[in-house]
Amino acid sequence: MPSPQRFFIEDHLIDLSRSEIISADHSVKVEPKVLQVLLLLAQNAQQVVSHQDIMEQVWQGTEVVPNALQRCIARLRKVLGDDAKSPRIIATHPKIGYRLMTEVRWDMDTPPLATQSKPFSVLHNKQVTWGILGCIILLTGLFILTNSPLQALNIKALKQLTFTDAFESEATYSPDGQYIVFNRHVQSCQSHIWARNIQTGVETRLSADTGFYRDTRFTPDGRSVIYTKQRDCTQQDTKSPEPHQANCWQINMLDFAESLVAPQVSSVRYQCQERPIERPIALANHNYTFLSTVQDRPALVNYNAIEQKTTAVFTSSTDTIYTYDYAPQRNHFAALYYTQQSEHVLAILDSTGKITQQNPVELDGTVTGEDPLFIRFSSTGESLLAIKQGKLYRLGLEGKLTPYSTTVQGVVSAQHHPKNSHILTIAGNKDTDISHIPLHEQRSVPAQSGINQHVQPYPSFARSKSREKLAKYQPQGELIAFISARSGRDQIWLWDGKLATQLSRFTGHIDIEQLTWSPNGKRIAVVNDGTLSIIDLKGKALEVETKIPLTQVLSWHHVSRLLVTSAQPSRGTMWELDIDTTDLTQYPISDVKAAWVNEQNLYISNFAGRVVKRSLNSDPQKPTPIPTLNGNSLVLHQDLFYSYDSRSEYLSRYDLNGELLNRLKPLKPFAWKISDVKGQQVLLEQLIELNQDIYELSL
Repeated sequence: MPSPQRFFIEDHLIDLSRSEIISADHSVKVEPKVLQVLLLLAQNAQQVVSHQDIMEQVWQGTEVVPNALQRCIARLRKVLGDDAKSPRIIATHPKIGYRLMTEVRWDMDTPPLATQSKPFSVLHNKQVTWGILGCIILLTGLFILTNSPLQALNIKALKQLTFTDAFESEATYSPDGQYIVFNRHVQSCQSHIWARNIQTGVETRLSADTGFYRDTRFTPDGRSVIYTKQRDCTQQDTKSPEPHQANCWQINMLDFAESLVAPQVSSVRYQCQERPIERPIALANHNYTFLSTVQDRPALVNYNAIEQKTTAVFTSSTDTIYTYDYAPQRNHFAALYYTQQSEHVLAILDSTGKITQQNPVELDGTVTGEDPLFIRFSSTGESLLAIKQGKLYRLGLEGKLTPYSTTVQGVVSAQHHPKNSHILTIAGNKDTDISHIPLHEQRSVPAQSGINQHVQPYPSFARSKSREKLAKYQPQGELIAFISARSGRDQIWLWDGKLATQLSRFTGHIDIEQLTWSPNGKRIAVVNDGTLSIIDLKGKALEVETKIPLTQVLSWHHVSRLLVTSAQPSRGTMWELDIDTTDLTQYPISDVKAAWVNEQNLYISNFAGRVVKRSLNSDPQKPTPIPTLNGNSLVLHQDLFYSYDSRSEYLSRYDLNGELLNRLKPLKPFAWKISDVKGQQVLLEQLIELNQDIYELSL
């Protein structure tokens, strides 16, 4: 007797005929081979099925990559909501096989789906009872709905569109809604622009040349695709999924119809200058808008390609603009900016940049906190989609955020379909670990070069599937402090060589990007939700209130003084904080991501990884660039700099002026971001998995 094509595991319906797993509020397409693995486990529920049996019965002798089975199990756990560390559905038996832990309910006689009211039908003799109950619930729901404000917007279904080992980003619908265009990354400086026919599922590469691309978007007429390209992407041979040092970005354009026939070489629409640009949007008559800076202030800028002239559309001397969008249907802009009180404000601008309305952004009647939002206008231009901390919202022009009830986590972008009620999203997760390795070891056998191969370039300590980052050695001690989200949000953890212990107990969902030890190694400083917290080794926290909200801590360079950043008066403005008096002294420099102090010299890296040197005093002065240092992978230790050189792929040592002293060792792919050095050891962050896929949600 053939196996049933449908069965239940917990509240998930597995439909083999449709290659689909259906849950209460969404369905997910799953590769047939993955479902065959699940079927084999289900047929042997509560029993261990060996690796060899699975490979023989599912792949039947076909040659596959070594970790194909592990990837299938990881995919099933993700769709079924299981956790490898605390499994309730699929158990791992190391070096033996896998076991399905739950009961399986087989659907032996399933009527056609067209005759069913829901995919989750119960026994026939209970259908009437459930129908009556459903009517009662529906009437009750309608009564509540008409007598209370809407709490969440419903997502009816979910469909995953991409399943590759590369990771996708910057997805956008074509104006006619027939295609999606997206960026597919394989390695550093090796991404391409792709198109997918929504009806047929056929994918076509549009770009002829590899590069590092961002901000993919159609022109309003749908004839061309524009995107930003890193002008000098020099890491062609490296395997990292992102360039180590960003430089200037230019606007490129592809003819869409021609690119569907054969990959095309793009034309340059805007040749970048010294200032970086973000999020270009094509307007009528060869005009383009993008975010840049004007007189060192964030600004919305218009560029006329015919006249080759740029003009400021919208800027502020006090507030910090950080994102925007344009609605061609209504010919208006939406811009989000931080105020000096750290509020997010949504400003609606006409085509000339004049504010027609502005409102603080609120969620549940409260301001939204420090974390930035992503926005994209709806197809009518009457509202926006917004993303905050990986969750999807509707943002009204009055500033109110309303959440969507979706199980998709880690959302990074979203767009409404121009013709129907679908939403295109990019969602995924990033798994990084920390390793400490010798400074002078030579290159060993190369690791696999593709993304998402689940390799550990070096042995990890305190391994988890969340993101671990920014490990720092304890001064005058043996501990290592690091940031981890393994408990649900970013917290400070300590590693004693054997065990990882959570030190902080922060609430909320604010990302932490920096920590610093006190000079004596007895306390750790970190910024949480705008406030500096100083934590002792027993976990007791002291909060230091300041006159302005802070964003990050940079360096605890003196027993009572720290370098910190704030969004006031602009992003990444550096201040010195006296923790005894809580006085703040501003430095005349912004866009600061990291800082190092050596005696009376101050070394600063911006968010693009460019390093400059200046005096530690806060007087205005012209900094000296140090182009040899990579600010995204840089440590100052005992009057020497250690930095990863992306051109040679070596960890190298430099003097305080950036002169190369010697190359220490080559670093493996996915493991180039160093965070500290002590003695003959170096701490580094390594990428284990970067998983982003494209989904389509149905409203």
